[in-house]
Amino acid sequence: MARNPKIEFFKINLNSVKADKEVTFREVFSEVYNTGRKTAKENIEEDLLMKTFLQHIFNKISGKFEINNQKKKAFYVKKSKSSINEDVKIDSKNFIVHGLVKGGLYDTGKEEGNLNDPLGDNKKLNKATILLDNFYFLLYTPMDKSTGVLILQNYTSDQIADIFLPFVKSLFKVSKFTYNATLSEFMPLEMQKDFKEISTIKKFVFSNQYLISDLDEDVKSTGNFTVKLVVSSSDKTVNLNNLSFWRKIMKKIKFEVPGNDARYVESFNNQVAYIKDETSKSNPTRFTLDDDLLKIKATIYLENYIGLEENRIPKWKELEKFAIETLKDTVIPEVYPEDFIDED
Repeated sequence: MARNPKIEFFKINLNSVKADKEVTFREVFSEVYNTGRKTAKENIEEDLLMKTFLQHIFNKISGKFEINNQKKKAFYVKKSKSSINEDVKIDSKNFIVHGLVKGGLYDTGKEEGNLNDPLGDNKKLNKATILLDNFYFLLYTPMDKSTGVLILQNYTSDQIADIFLPFVKSLFKVSKFTYNATLSEFMPLEMQKDFKEISTIKKFVFSNQYLISDLDEDVKSTGNFTVKLVVSSSDKTVNLNNLSFWRKIMKKIKFEVPGNDARYVESFNNQVAYIKDETSKSNPTRFTLDDDLLKIKATIYLENYIGLEENRIPKWKELEKFAIETLKDTVIPEVYPEDFIDED
């Protein structure tokens, strides 16, 4: 399905300008708070630090577009006259900033038509017209940690991750104190487990480059070719529980190309497989056969977790609840295991 809402998870790692020093969000937000002040304040209360961070975000994108001219995309946060913004909210106690940004493509070269008047005149969209969608995000920045979490909702066809992620990295850059943060995508282990339990292997793909010679005695020519062998499963019995067995069988297939010695496919340079969640309409997820399968990062489609409107827009209240609960119940114990050590 072309327009399918999905959700992505990223770890945020702070980067100090001092190679031998690790910084925390408390220190970064304190630096942001003290920037421009004649006298630096120490031991700033956490609620004020979180409000400082929220205002830091608003100052960058509240009521104005963050524009990427190369990708022809932009996004912003709806401006609010009061200190409370209905689209982006703060939970100081739990170190969470979350809500909706509006963004999308501009200067698309597309035309605007009328479904009820197909023969009528179309209007070409001008270069400054932007096609806007709402996108949900959640930032978790625990004060005394150097690692945070970003949860971002996108669509398979329309997405702003390519311009929103650089923006998030820049939020944690403070002059002479920190560089841009580093983001790394991950799939929570609990979701990986759920995905694997309801998924089957759809196909194995082995490919290798060959130099193939013409065997005609009167013609002397050779050519470089990539030979690809695809073995597809026609039922749902090939799953991760018996993958090791089938992988062993597949790799013993012998392949012969004229002018070359016969080879087992286990010697092919590229060996991949595709796994699919049988409860979803999603496309299969690719992984290499030499990978640790715990590292499979499948696309997480929201239709498996929350309700969608008829036009495939997430039900925002359900998405907000899902993101916060997933953060607290699944992500935080995984990303910060040191806080969950059993004293007994």
